[in-house]
Amino acid sequence: MTRIDTLFPAAALAVGIIAAGAAAAQSPSSWTGYYGGVSLSYHDGMFGNDDNFPGDGDDGLEGYGAGFLFGYNYQNGSVVYGGELSYAATDISGEDSCVNPAFDCGAEVDQLGSLRGRVGYLVNPQSLAYVTAGYAFADVYAYTDGPIGQNGENKRMDGWVYGLGFEQVLTSRINLRGALLRHDFAEADFDTDVPYDDIDVDFTTLEVGMIFRF
Repeated sequence: MTRIDTLFPAAALAVGIIAAGAAAAQSPSSWTGYYGGVSLSYHDGMFGNDDNFPGDGDDGLEGYGAGFLFGYNYQNGSVVYGGELSYAATDISGEDSCVNPAFDCGAEVDQLGSLRGRVGYLVNPQSLAYVTAGYAFADVYAYTDGPIGQNGENKRMDGWVYGLGFEQVLTSRINLRGALLRHDFAEADFDTDVPYDDIDVDFTTLEVGMIFRF
């Protein structure tokens, strides 16, 4: 069973049970403190090297993820800021014809993580609007598939993530979150049936999460 097969049902079950049973929103005494959570995500983007991988230079990436996060908030008046570490198992992929149409060129992302800061403003005591940015990594497998079989290489790609989010108090200890994030990674060279230089992977992420304040 893959990581996404294992994590996605568990995260979905946790989000569903807690959301269904959540009581009316209560104002926390303070947003300051540690928190953890689970997340579900949808990803949509592009891969390619604008030259010959795939044959027309780029193609779409799409898929889903499930993961965990951990962070710390500090509240100063109506401003909340802190740092967050996240990890997700993902099933993000795309494929298109290579220059030689007998072969397909593809890319897959099966792990995604980030270490980022965030700064937010309390619209009211229960509602936080925030911006976030920081370091991101992805485990990417680029490959060609054709008459001689599949050949590919797996690499860790480093980059940046940034975006906007909104967090809503559900109970005195539980929040619901939604975020729109952009992941941009540095280009990397991959060796498949032949070497391909400067392959790029970028995507936009729609993420929802259930947050547990400690």
